[in-house]
Amino acid sequence: MGTAKGGPVVAAPSDGGVVVKGALRRLMSGVLVRSGATTLGRRWGRPDGAVILYSHRIADDDEGYLRGLAPAHLDDQLAYLTRHYEIISLDDLVGCFESGKQVPPKSAVLTFDDGFRDNLEAGLPLFQKHGVTATVFVVTGALSSGALPWSQRLGYMLQKTELRDLRYPSNGADVHDLSTPAGREITYRRIKRPLRSMGRAERERVLDELTVLLRVVPPTDRMLDWEMAHALRAAGIAIGAHTYSHPLLAEIPIAEAREEMERSRDDLRERLGIEHPHFCFPGGSLEPELLRVARGLGFRSAFRPNQPRVRNALAAVDQFTLARRWFADGPAEVLEAELDGPVDALRSLVRGPMAAVRRARGTN
Repeated sequence: MGTAKGGPVVAAPSDGGVVVKGALRRLMSGVLVRSGATTLGRRWGRPDGAVILYSHRIADDDEGYLRGLAPAHLDDQLAYLTRHYEIISLDDLVGCFESGKQVPPKSAVLTFDDGFRDNLEAGLPLFQKHGVTATVFVVTGALSSGALPWSQRLGYMLQKTELRDLRYPSNGADVHDLSTPAGREITYRRIKRPLRSMGRAERERVLDELTVLLRVVPPTDRMLDWEMAHALRAAGIAIGAHTYSHPLLAEIPIAEAREEMERSRDDLRERLGIEHPHFCFPGGSLEPELLRVARGLGFRSAFRPNQPRVRNALAAVDQFTLARRWFADGPAEVLEAELDGPVDALRSLVRGPMAAVRRARGTN
């Protein structure tokens, strides 16, 4: 969850653009699967290590500008994964790194960020149906208060307000157009940008002000509570730490970032009895010093974003530089094309020339 720091505001993608992009992805995936390319990929590809998949919400909508993974798609993808991969726990994967034991080849780990209630209500029945486990990284403050993560809270208010425009800051001259879906999403990105680097108290003050201005009270029934977290653990689902209030840790002072991480660790210890939880940086926002903090606070693992599409094996990463890839919201053939087809190679072919063009433009 998050946009790139700095840079100009660009027009938000239309719903039609998202639909077209998704349709093209499904079309290409279907061609790769039906052509036999993925079957060959499974037979002759390198199976070393584990792929880690992640998503957030398990829902068929984009509430708060956070696209969910439709339950029907997750069901289809889990059926594919259990046919062709060994689903292992994050505990088991990290245990391999801690002991120097080989990571099971052709294995997969399932993770979900933030701690949404639908992970229990929609996700757990599917995990049980397919006999798999997962790790849910929770924002511990949300388990106590019910509050949505701050960026989704902002998005929810802008999606649901009946206002046609917004003067914000209220003492300024900026008037934001809320008359169209695109205008609302542009406003969301504009307001969101400075919130990224605010401390928790200042960010909450701004969100409280916007609650009044937009005349929308965000819901408090979307997140897990502590009793639900206990229920997930009793069902074999692991709970990890995702900070106390979901800030982008690399964009706030290191002392506050440490406090966010430490508080989430202590909450999990006190409320669930978890001594050394796995940790997930919100929005993948981290820097080397934060990885050192995570180690020092006793977390068991962490992820590093934007890595090459590698499988997690002893020779490639360690337990604090694990690589993840997105659970695309689509039928199983979309995931099959990603994991077993030449999609990554095709991306590299496209991205190489595009990167060269960007570098050339930067020198002009």
